[in-house]
Amino acid sequence: MEIVIQTLSRWYNLESRDLPWRHTRDPYLIWVSEIILQQTRVAQGLSYYERFVSQLPDIQSLARVDEGEVLKLWQGLGYYSRARNMHRAARMVVDELNGVFPSTFQDIQRLPGVGLYTAAAIASFAFGEKVPAIDGNVKRVGARLFGLFDDIQSQSFQKKLFLLLQDAMKTADANIFNQAMIELGATLCTPTQPQCDVCPLADACIARLQQLQKQLPVSQKKQKPVNKYFYYVDIRCGNQHAVVRRPDQGIWSHLHEFPLLEGDSDAWELDRVLGEWGIVEKLTVEGQKSFKHQLTHQTIHAKCWYLCLPDNKFVQADGWQWLEEASILSLPLHRLMEKMIRFT
Repeated sequence: MEIVIQTLSRWYNLESRDLPWRHTRDPYLIWVSEIILQQTRVAQGLSYYERFVSQLPDIQSLARVDEGEVLKLWQGLGYYSRARNMHRAARMVVDELNGVFPSTFQDIQRLPGVGLYTAAAIASFAFGEKVPAIDGNVKRVGARLFGLFDDIQSQSFQKKLFLLLQDAMKTADANIFNQAMIELGATLCTPTQPQCDVCPLADACIARLQQLQKQLPVSQKKQKPVNKYFYYVDIRCGNQHAVVRRPDQGIWSHLHEFPLLEGDSDAWELDRVLGEWGIVEKLTVEGQKSFKHQLTHQTIHAKCWYLCLPDNKFVQADGWQWLEEASILSLPLHRLMEKMIRFT
């Protein structure tokens, strides 16, 4: 196995992608990159990373700003709980740990929003701790390399792979080993059509030797997304629009949007929507638009009506704010709200 590890390390040093977070041992910068890359492809996440660390270059600067600024920087990435947890974690490090980022696998896991993989990545990349960093790419590589037929989401698979990788990396540089395994899964050992002919682990890979690449890894079928029906109204009065801040719980918490009602079907019409708010004022309908927005476990079918009130006839409803469009655009918004604003 030691020869295999050496071959993997040489391949990584020669063939790996040049990414900014790989040129640092700063745990803050590594942490930011890892959180951004959760549920986000490198090509999309790179520009967000560069913008984020240019404006918030260290954990002290992240802790100082308010949550709204963090969410605005995160706008468009989705999974906004990642940004909220980062902000909470930064304040925890500054307030409780004297601004010193924790340096061990166990201690890093105590930060809000940090799971096993992220803690292992930071511990190994920044501090050289010999702990396997197992993300989706490494699960796929490991299942094929070691011939593991347990479902990759199962605890048994996770435990087996952790022990196998922990043993394999005993004599390896922890940073290079984990980076190389992740890189291998991202670039060569892909879900379909793995490039076994140029893989540095080909001679040791059970899946390749037994022609099991299509059978491994084993994974249960994904859950079918649930349909949700969202009804929005963009009510304009003069040059101001009604907006609301989403509640603490649920998707897009603390982000801003037009007033919303969630329906139980796609058949709601404007009169019913306005009636739910008790709006009786005369409104001019300037247009309407339907949107389909896909989340991991939800398909949102949204309709937005663009309405106009007579000047100075503001409607007051719980939580509504009346703001000019420039002020709305300065708020943290979710991607569907961006689409609706662009339509206006």
